[in-house]
Amino acid sequence: MLKKIGKNKAKFLLAVISVVLFTSEMAFAKKKSELVKEEAGYYYGYGKASTNEEAVFMAKKNLIVNALTATVRLADPTAADVVISDDVVEARLADEKPFEQSKNGLTVTYRMRVSEWDKKEKEYASTLRKTLGPKYNTFVSSTNVAEKLEIASSILSTLAKNGVSDTMTLQEKGTELFARKVESMCSVVLQNLEISTTKKDCILKSTDQVTISVKDKSGKPMSNLSLKAVWEVPYVSLISETIDVSEVVSIVTTDKNGNAVVEYPVADEYKDRVVTLTVSSAFATGDYVTTQMRTLDGECAVDYRYYCVSDIDSIYPSVKIAEGEFNAGAVAHDTRANIREEARVVKLDSYSIDVYPVTNFKYSVYLYLTRSEVIPEYIENPDYSMPEQPIIGITVEDAENYAKWLSEQTGFAYRLPSDDEWEKAARAGFDVVYPWGDDDPSKEKKANYKGNGSFKGPSPVGSFASGSNAWGLADMAGNVWEWTSSVRGVEGTTTKRTVKGGSWMDGPVDLRISNYKNIEGNRGYPDVGFRLVKEASKWKKW
Repeated sequence: MLKKIGKNKAKFLLAVISVVLFTSEMAFAKKKSELVKEEAGYYYGYGKASTNEEAVFMAKKNLIVNALTATVRLADPTAADVVISDDVVEARLADEKPFEQSKNGLTVTYRMRVSEWDKKEKEYASTLRKTLGPKYNTFVSSTNVAEKLEIASSILSTLAKNGVSDTMTLQEKGTELFARKVESMCSVVLQNLEISTTKKDCILKSTDQVTISVKDKSGKPMSNLSLKAVWEVPYVSLISETIDVSEVVSIVTTDKNGNAVVEYPVADEYKDRVVTLTVSSAFATGDYVTTQMRTLDGECAVDYRYYCVSDIDSIYPSVKIAEGEFNAGAVAHDTRANIREEARVVKLDSYSIDVYPVTNFKYSVYLYLTRSEVIPEYIENPDYSMPEQPIIGITVEDAENYAKWLSEQTGFAYRLPSDDEWEKAARAGFDVVYPWGDDDPSKEKKANYKGNGSFKGPSPVGSFASGSNAWGLADMAGNVWEWTSSVRGVEGTTTKRTVKGGSWMDGPVDLRISNYKNIEGNRGYPDVGFRLVKEASKWKKW
């Protein structure tokens, strides 16, 4: 109860302060003239310019703004200065003469008694109300949604440019504000609309068009409806946190089927970007809009997320591996091979494999487009969060979910490689100890491993050009272990999976192609990532 009494006291004091301000008739001038001493009971306006004509205009406008602002602040003392259009200035004060001006006419002051202003403003509002009356009647009676909203936008913009959105009532002696009445009716109309698109939260071809569909809740298409479409590059860590790209805004109109095509921005800054598209009604698009008009747009707004790519093969590069046999396991001259790395001949069908492990950037794109609320453990750690570092802390299920999503987005059949598929790709057609040959990794620093002196964590993929193999595959040794779909040497049901390649936390011996280890697949590790293969049956032009 005490808290409630306190709030009431605060409201009472605020009301008292408002009354005091009003009765003292203080003008809200931006810049006072040294030539004039302001008196209570008047509104003032000031203008200073290079010509008398300009100074007179500025002073008139300043007086109108000050008077309107004072009125608005009776209800809301924190309200911002009222904004008006230049072309309504003369309509209000055409016959008024300056109260004071400098000898050269470049500094001008206007003043008007509050009672005189109130009389003039009442007459002005009456004239404006009569002008808007027919529009309002049509707005109320219209059953065509597009027409209804277009008329409403015109009414609200007119009220805004005249600076009376928060003061002019619908009826001359009424209490309901004209603008609030129109806005509330528009809100009901907009709540009945459903905006959708066939391309939602996906990888988008740069040549694709995005078609927006608008229907009411009964399924009736909304034709001739103006929509605002806003493209922007989001401020998202690992995707675009330091990117400053201007938004692209367009106004589109639905056809007879309720559809409208939104073109992707042609600016270079939007090429191969993660972007958002926000579609809403088009109230807040003119020169004179109010906060409430922007709110109306926001009430019906929907947003879509895209990763727009111009060439899928360059964004997700891979290498084709031909079908046939290869020698798996330890090669004869590998003196460090373990007995469990048995040599064997394996025959595989053709497939493709990623050139690089999946990066933080690529995985973050997946998280963003799927609106995932589950974030990998290490991705926010500054030691592991560079966009081009391999994603780590990923379970087998996480990797498989990513592969499933990428398959749906591209039409390719992505999955984790078997350990044999991984090994064949690493050898690149040669019986070698390491992907680049038989040289120790320390020679020319061919990989990221413990003690290599270059990195103290995962390195950006492709950092060791001399460590790539004959087929151009990078980081097949070192940097991070990579998940496979296999579990070698384990009988029966298990949650373990085989990982290959060694990591930044291991010594050179662990980087050998035939080496492997089995670890729990339902855990994430700081030294384990993954790369994907795609099946040959799905090779095609995207």
